[in-house]
Amino acid sequence: MKALWRTGCLLALLLGLALPVRALELSPSINTASLIEFPTALDQRVDNTLHASVELVDVGEPDLRAENVRYGHQVGNLQALLDVHILTEPERKFDYAEARAKLRVFNLDRQRTYVALGALARLTEDKEGEARIDHRPYSLLLIITTELLPTDKWGGFLTNFYLDNRFANLGFKVQLYDQLKAVAEVDYLHSTDVDDRFDGKVGIEIEGEQNFYLQLYYKDSLGHALLQIGTSF
Repeated sequence: MKALWRTGCLLALLLGLALPVRALELSPSINTASLIEFPTALDQRVDNTLHASVELVDVGEPDLRAENVRYGHQVGNLQALLDVHILTEPERKFDYAEARAKLRVFNLDRQRTYVALGALARLTEDKEGEARIDHRPYSLLLIITTELLPTDKWGGFLTNFYLDNRFANLGFKVQLYDQLKAVAEVDYLHSTDVDDRFDGKVGIEIEGEQNFYLQLYYKDSLGHALLQIGTSF
């Protein structure tokens, strides 16, 4: 619950920063089909995306550790995603891979609401890895994404709900300026083997030119920031 509280406070602060900004709808992005760690029900705007999340353990003495690498491919309404998760403590090694396929199946264009269904498979190489994925190698998944337009003075902001047999996730994305968005996610882990099942992430997303973006965000469970860099081709 501490992670949920801290993330909520940080999100409220970021939304407050958006108040004096002129109304802006969410701009198209190569990261439209994702928030921070979890996918949305929307389609990729390009055929292929690639991103990596790097831990910023000590900014003064940079110790860069890749925590996650993701590849995404879009075919029509179907998106395939491959995530490779890497342990960074106490040693750096492969944790598990996660392959997802999601199909956008339902649109309410007038309400800006979209629904995707899919499935995933988790692959690990030892018993410790099997324990970390809660011995759940397969799952169905559900994603509901809505862009809200609450007032004339505010632009749109995205809400995203994701559910599989390990995680429930609620995410937000808000347009602050032309190439700057605020992003946040709150996760709930279904596993009963951990005391604090909530985790939170909050940060900013910057759109670059030539199919490039980066996110700088704080992850509560790690206790430090991460830098996510993405591109498309």
